[in-house]
Order: sequence, then structure tokens, then C-alpha cells
Amino acid sequence: MIETDTYLSIEGPALGIYKDKGSKFNAYVFPIQNEGSFKDQLQLIKTQEANARHHCWAFILGEQGEYSKSNDDGEPGNTAGAPILRSLLKSKITNVGCVVARYFGGTKLGVPGLIAAYGGSAEEAVKNAIITKHVIRETLELTFEYPHISFVERVIKFHDIDVIKREQKENVNYHLLVRRSKLKKVIEHVQENYHVTIRSV
Repeated sequence: MIETDTYLSIEGPALGIYKDKGSKFNAYVFPIQNEGSFKDQLQLIKTQEANARHHCWAFILGEQGEYSKSNDDGEPGNTAGAPILRSLLKSKITNVGCVVARYFGGTKLGVPGLIAAYGGSAEEAVKNAIITKHVIRETLELTFEYPHISFVERVIKFHDIDVIKREQKENVNYHLLVRRSKLKKVIEHVQENYHVTIRSV
């Protein structure tokens, strides 16, 4: 069965190093939540690697990797950012950024050499990272009177749902974390009891 509610990312930052003809390429990969968090890391690496000639980068965002950007930072067009991005895409990871700091060694590498160096350093960094699987889950809020609690608990047990909040005031209020692939069946099951109201949070 193909999982449609999971994606791969990395657990934390990792480093990859590539050397060719005296030039050194330090590739940093790191998890990101949005473009702003990527820019923060980019500035941090630029400060840390202040003596590097270029800071080329790429990032991918979205559960399906639907949003990406790359930048050559002064290197010939498509010789730096694009190879970095290809290395990330090849690994099928998302919500990840990569910055490669290049120290020039005095000898030009040419277009093929640059593509190999930027792509290779990024690939090495990804290899050194811990890749993790993330499950996409939605939050549902259930509200009901106390006599219906046994029905709700049966639904929770049957579908193996995580309860993140239970409150009892005038009515009972549950917040559930449901795998996206189970969402439709859970909602249908809950709707069998019209005394229980359900909404997405």
C-alpha cells in the first residue's frame, strides 16, 4: 500500500565536504519550516563562513516538495544552485535547506567541475544527515454529552487515534490527532452518532 500521508525530511543539521583542485566546498543541510527560517540559517552560515567566495544554496518546502528555490551566488548560471537542488530532490526529502560555501583554490573548475562539486558536496551532506519519516495528521474536535463518552472511546480505540486534549465542563470536549489517510473513515464513524459534533481545527 502506498502511503499518501507521509514525507521524508532530516532530523537535524549535517555537513558534507568536497575538494577539487584546491577549492573546498562546505555543504550544510538543515531542516526548515518556511522560507524565513531558511534565510535565518543562510545568514548564520554566511557569518560563520565569512571568508568563502560564494554561498550558493537551494531549499525545498511542502509536504510533497511543491515549493523550491535555488541561487548561484555569482557562479556561472545553473552550475551551483541547480545541482544542489537536484541532490535534495534525488534524496526525496522536503522541508530542507542546503547552503554550500566555496573557498576558491586558484584553479578554475569549469562548468562540469562546478556542477560535480556543488552537487557532490550537497549529496555528501544529505548522506551524513539522519533522514526521518513524518506522518501528516489532522486535528479533529469532538463535542458531546457525557453519556456518549463510551462511543467516542470505542472510535478512538478502533482507529488507534491519539488524544491530545480531554476537557469536561458542560459538555465533553476531545481534540484528536488523526492520520490524514484515516480521516474520512474516522469522520464517517463519528457521524454514526448524531449526538457527537465534529469539526476540523
